[in-house]
Amino acid sequence: MQTISDYEPEFTPVALDRVRHDGWTPERQRLFLVALAAMGTVDSAARAVGISRISAYNLKKRVDAESFAAEWDRALGFGRGMMFDYAMERAIHGVTTIKMRLGGVFEVQTGPDIKHIMKVLRSPPQRRDAKARPRAA
Repeated sequence: MQTISDYEPEFTPVALDRVRHDGWTPERQRLFLVALAAMGTVDSAARAVGISRISAYNLKKRVDAESFAAEWDRALGFGRGMMFDYAMERAIHGVTTIKMRLGGVFEVQTGPDIKHIMKVLRSPPQRRDAKARPRAA
């Protein structure tokens, strides 16, 4: 199973005419890609680094952003692959759910989390080549 520690972005940061302290610095671009790989959605990754998703898509569309755009696609595939692996892990090994009832009675159920599994299976990983490239030692 893939983990986020298996992912390291390899890209050339988009060069900007002006760099704002709250804008797309090279470090913020790297952090966005790591967040995208960890979370699997553009909205969540943009929110995690304090940038709007519209700003992220605008950066990706720039003429000189080919490297960033390619790494974006790889990070997104990596994140979706991790979500798929997680769903399969839960399907195979199940989850434990504790339900509290009135009067202090509780019920413990063990088994697959069907709702989560069905959600992830609706959008399986797009490509298997989205796995992390081996890091140089």
